[in-house]
Amino acid sequence: MRKKPVNILIWIFIFFIASLLFYYFIIYSRNSSVDNKDITYVRAKVLEVISSDLTEEGNIPGVYIGTQELKIEILSGRFKGQKLTLTNSRLHGDLVYDVVAEEGMEIVLAIRGREGQSPSVGIDTYARDKVLYILIFLFILVLIGVGKIKGLMALISLIITGLLIVFFMLPLMFKGHSPILLAIITATIVIFLSLMLIGGFNKKSLAAIIGTSAGVVIAGIISLISGRLAHLTGITGEASEQLIYIVSSFPINIKGIMFAGIIISSLGAVMDVGMSIASVVFEIHNKVPELNKVELFKSGMNVGKDIMGTMANTLILAFTGASLSIMILLMAYNMPYFRAINLNTVSTEIIQGLSGSIGLVLTVPITSFISALFIENKHKKYKVNN
Repeated sequence: MRKKPVNILIWIFIFFIASLLFYYFIIYSRNSSVDNKDITYVRAKVLEVISSDLTEEGNIPGVYIGTQELKIEILSGRFKGQKLTLTNSRLHGDLVYDVVAEEGMEIVLAIRGREGQSPSVGIDTYARDKVLYILIFLFILVLIGVGKIKGLMALISLIITGLLIVFFMLPLMFKGHSPILLAIITATIVIFLSLMLIGGFNKKSLAAIIGTSAGVVIAGIISLISGRLAHLTGITGEASEQLIYIVSSFPINIKGIMFAGIIISSLGAVMDVGMSIASVVFEIHNKVPELNKVELFKSGMNVGKDIMGTMANTLILAFTGASLSIMILLMAYNMPYFRAINLNTVSTEIIQGLSGSIGLVLTVPITSFISALFIENKHKKYKVNN
């Protein structure tokens, strides 16, 4: 009978989230637009492809050069409901930015012009947001459906993490505050709230919090020292390069952003290891209370050795997957090893992966030690009293 209120609470929460998403899809998303100075971005639907003069570019499938004549309907913003015919000239053989329009497809339009002026309309990109929101809803459904109350706590933790990053860490970085310090503060708050929500307020969670925080801080320190010794710039991609052009207007610490990213990206894996080790040590103590602190520490280390191998792989593979395009590009140019290993981009990716993995591995002995330290040996106490 006790499980019914919990189940009812979970389904009420699912209904609440579903209602919010439904509201966004049906009402909010169709009546909102995002302004950027003289440019307004709105949603539109392709009613008809009147003509299409496209030539496939090279040997890359899906890449075209040419133009399309489209009939569209604007679905949001102050021009909502208007139908117009426009030329899609966003076809330059660029797989990243080109938009190949099809009938029934939703796209994003860029409308340029101020009030009282005749606006110019152009195609900006595909409208992808609905797919993302459906996937988010599916994730929530699976998380709560399988995890029940633990899944709900994990979701709350995830929401808090997102809010901290978006409304605390990023705005302060934008104002010029230290990205590394902000990342450490954010990570510490996330670790504390997440592990307390999932594990409850107890010694086990506290041990996991201390071990995880230590691992994340170590990863950040190692990446910072290594980055400075290797003279890394922090500029590794197109987005990073674009930041250079806005530094003159905003006091952004570009170099610190890379190291902050290492701390945040390694946070999830390190938290997983920290909580797993703490749970193992405390569970062993509950089952075999006569074990002393040294034996409990060794048990945590033995389990941790198995965990750290797979989790280190997870972290390294995550960074490898993110840099897969770079690796293929280096292979395509047949770049010599000595040249490749010394490139800023390659060195950055290696330091990111290894720093996070070192922090993760060191989380095992730290958490094992703290967990064993927090445990009182009741069996020994009982012997002494008798």
